[in-house]
Amino acid sequence: MANQVLYGFENLTDRFLERVSDSMIPVVNTAIEATMAEHNRQLNAFMSLFVDRTTDYTRRYRTPTANRLQPLDENGRARPIRTAGYYDIAFPIQAAGTAWGQTYEASLKNTVADVNNRMATLLYGDLMWMRDHIFAALFKNASWTFTDEERGALTVKGLASGDTDTYMIQTGSQSGTTDTHYLAQAATVADLSDPFPAIYTELTEHAENGGQVIAFIPSGLKAAVQGLTSYYPMSTGFIDPGPNAARLTEALGVAVPGVAFGAHDSGIHLVEWSILPANYIIAVTTQGDRPLAMREDSQPALQGLRKVAERNDYPYYESQYKRHAGFGAQNRVGAVIQRVGNGTYAIPTGFETPMA
Repeated sequence: MANQVLYGFENLTDRFLERVSDSMIPVVNTAIEATMAEHNRQLNAFMSLFVDRTTDYTRRYRTPTANRLQPLDENGRARPIRTAGYYDIAFPIQAAGTAWGQTYEASLKNTVADVNNRMATLLYGDLMWMRDHIFAALFKNASWTFTDEERGALTVKGLASGDTDTYMIQTGSQSGTTDTHYLAQAATVADLSDPFPAIYTELTEHAENGGQVIAFIPSGLKAAVQGLTSYYPMSTGFIDPGPNAARLTEALGVAVPGVAFGAHDSGIHLVEWSILPANYIIAVTTQGDRPLAMREDSQPALQGLRKVAERNDYPYYESQYKRHAGFGAQNRVGAVIQRVGNGTYAIPTGFETPMA
C-alpha cells in the first residue's frame, strides 16, 4: 500500500515531501475526508453484485408464486390469490475498527506522503474485513444464531442449502420446492466434468434472478477453464484470433472485481478473481435482488467506515476509525457456490461463520 496515491491526495503529490505543519493540517484533513468518501463509494461499487444495503435486522423475503387465470363464466368471480410466497431472514451487525497513532515528535516529522501511506494501509484493512465477511456469508451453508444486544437471538441464513425454505422454479411447477446452491464435484474442471451448465441452470431457473450470469474463478482454475471446448476467449484488442475463430461478442455490462477473460457457451461470463479461495467458484446474475444484504445502523452517522475519535494525550496522538456492518442471505437463490476437486461441499478454511 505504501506506493498507492489515494483519491484525496492526487492533487498533493508535488507536496508529498512537505512536513504536515500547522498550515498544511487543513489541507491534509480535507484530503483524508475526500479519501474516506471515495473509499466508501468504491466499496459500494465492489459490493453491488453481491450485496444490497439495509437497516433491517429481520424481515420477510417475498418470493414469486405460481399463478394462472381462473376459468369463469358470466356469473363467476375469481378467488383471491396469494401474491407471493416468503421466507424469513435476519441479519447480524458487528463493530470493527482500526487506528493509527504516533508520538508528538514523530508528528512533527510527518510528511504528506506519510499520511497518504498510513491512510492506504487503514483502508486496505477495511476492504479486507468487508471481503472476508462477504465471503463468509456466501460460503456459509447452514443457518446460525446471532445474539443481537437489542433484538435478541436472530437466525441468519446462508444461500439455499436444502433446508425447509422453498423456491419457485421456472419449469411450470405449481408449488415451491427446496433447493441447494452449494455444489461440489470431485473431478477437476474438464469437458467431462464441466460445472458451468449446472451453475447456469441453478441461477436462471429462478424468477428472482435476471440479466447476465457471471462466474468468478480463482486463479488456480483459470487454465482448466480455458481448456474447455465450451470456452471462448475475450478479444484483447491486440491479438487477432483469425477470420474463422469464434470469439466473444457480448460485452459484460457491469463493472466487476477481478479481470474478465472470456465466456462459456452455456451463457456465463468468466472473471478471474485472484483473492478467491482455491477451488471455489462464485456465480451471480447482474439483475434482481442481490444474494446478500448488509445490515448497517439506522443512524446515518454510524454507517460506512468513519473517523470516530481523536486522542491528543501528550506525548501521544491517536485517530480511531470504526465500521458497523453485518451480512446475511436475502435472495437465497441469488448466487451459486461451486467447489471443485472434492465431492462434498465444505466451507473454505478461514471463512467460517461467525467471523470476528
